Amino acid sequence: MTELLKHYLFYTFHSMTKFDVMAIGWILFLALLLVILAIFTKKRSFSYFLLFLGLLLLFIGPPAIKFAMDGYMRAADVTIERIKTLNYSHSLVVEGTVKNSGKIDFSSCDLLVLVYRPTKPLGRWAAYLKPLKVHAEHFGTFLERGASKPFRIIVDHFRKSDDFNVTVQARCYP
Repeated sequence: MTELLKHYLFYTFHSMTKFDVMAIGWILFLALLLVILAIFTKKRSFSYFLLFLGLLLLFIGPPAIKFAMDGYMRAADVTIERIKTLNYSHSLVVEGTVKNSGKIDFSSCDLLVLVYRPTKPLGRWAAYLKPLKVHAEHFGTFLERGASKPFRIIVDHFRKSDDFNVTVQARCYP
């Protein structure tokens, strides 16, 4: 969990473009404007409502904008073609392709392999937040818009279990 959080924060700060900074700045400006307007409003219930909206925008706005911009500008599709566990070396081999389906070219990508137990739909989020194994691999290849490249990741120290799921996430940098 801590490695997943550390990798996400690293990705967040290193993948920001001028459009992200402008969108987050605009959200923070609107939140501050709503708080100031709440201070000068005479009607108490409307003032509380504006204060609530301002604080909600302040805390929820920047992650929501970052999530929306990642889905639009830095979208990358990962297709897993083959997963193989090696019997004699306790390793897992994941092969697939990464495709740039975003609006900008990528200078590099980080591929994050998450191995977790399959559970019922409600427990899927809990299994995703606490995976069995997390492995981050740097994929330093330039990837143009619409282009795709194959990858091969070897996860060492993987103890073969009866049943497991593998998810590969691509986090790409402009």
